[in-house]
Amino acid sequence: MHWHCDPQAQDAQKLAWPTMQATALALTSKENSDGELLDGEISLAAGMKGSRLRDFTCGRHSAHLAQTLLGLPKYPVLQQGRVPVWAQGLSGSISHSQQLALAGVTTLWRSIGVDVETVDRVTPKLHNSLFLPDEISTLASLPDSAPAVAFSAKEAGYKAIYPLVGEFIGFHQASIDLHWENQEFRIRYHGAHSGNNALESGIGHWRIAGNHVITLFLIQD
Repeated sequence: MHWHCDPQAQDAQKLAWPTMQATALALTSKENSDGELLDGEISLAAGMKGSRLRDFTCGRHSAHLAQTLLGLPKYPVLQQGRVPVWAQGLSGSISHSQQLALAGVTTLWRSIGVDVETVDRVTPKLHNSLFLPDEISTLASLPDSAPAVAFSAKEAGYKAIYPLVGEFIGFHQASIDLHWENQEFRIRYHGAHSGNNALESGIGHWRIAGNHVITLFLIQD
């Protein structure tokens, strides 16, 4: 896997990811003002201001970097509704925290989802709304960062499956199996929409850098 990390996000610079062909992740700091929008993206950003414009620009900048890591031209990332639209032959995903923007791009896997969250965002008050009872019980036996990892894993899984199926998934319709030592996860789907069963064929990975958790979920079939 190709990996780019801005110097400002120094906690994440030395992260090691599994070997994955034709896949790239780019993490950028919102303090970095180097990002430029491409034709098509500029019109999408018209009327955006403040933090919304910064999120949009930094997310696209991360996506352009990920494409470059794969030896590709910088294709614009357009949008349909709130869903990014990628160039033909690419699958991609974009996520933001208050400080960082993350993008993943692949030319091999059927779909990719990424997410970046702050560990302290997932407080115990949120657990009942985010997790099933069995998940809550399991998370209680894991390190304190586990709830943030599980929440981020659900977000990454949703971002991978939604472009394929277009069906909403509630937090209680999916559960996360964390393989803590390997920093891998699987997703089990508990809903009734058959297309979302593709979640169960996917594989996820996470890394923790400082106060951030970074997750990646890939669907092959």
